[in-house]
Amino acid sequence: MFTKRSAIVALVGVNLFFLAVLVLGSYALPAAHAQSRGRAGDFVCVTATVSGQSYDVLYILDVPKGTLHALAPDARRNLAYVGFTDLQNDFRGGQQP
Repeated sequence: MFTKRSAIVALVGVNLFFLAVLVLGSYALPAAHAQSRGRAGDFVCVTATVSGQSYDVLYILDVPKGTLHALAPDARRNLAYVGFTDLQNDFRGGQQP
């Protein structure tokens, strides 16, 4: 016999099945999106303490472009982009060709 209690148990079971299908269907492994272009050694990172300051600055050297980028902590202790310098221009003495 199909009673009210067995109907409720069956509906709960169907709902649990649909919940499991929903969770398993929406789950995806995390993807690693690595740099698609470039070669090993295209970027070099280093930290250095700024003279007279108590914090370090993260310097990133972009070898193919010849630029040096700097990131420093802001008031909320997050890294903020400070700027860059063109090393090819700097090593030529700052003169344009």
